[in-house]
Amino acid sequence: MSRTPRSFAVFGFQSTHDALAAEDVLRDIGAEVVPIPAPSLLGGRCGIALRVPELQAEMALSEIKRNEIEPIRIILMDDV
Repeated sequence: MSRTPRSFAVFGFQSTHDALAAEDVLRDIGAEVVPIPAPSLLGGRCGIALRVPELQAEMALSEIKRNEIEPIRIILMDDV
């Protein structure tokens, strides 16, 4: 039985501090956030990225920026 791929937004950060702070912000608003090893596509020096469902990406980005945290890059990935 095959599964339907699910799309996720993956946020990359310049530092572990930023990634952990963003995770706290997203958890506080009830986002489905999962810390993952940063994919090489994100670049940067931080080894932690945050994954959220694509449908929550816009809200997550807005909330992260509202808390003065700036992701260095955001990519979309499919998970099966």
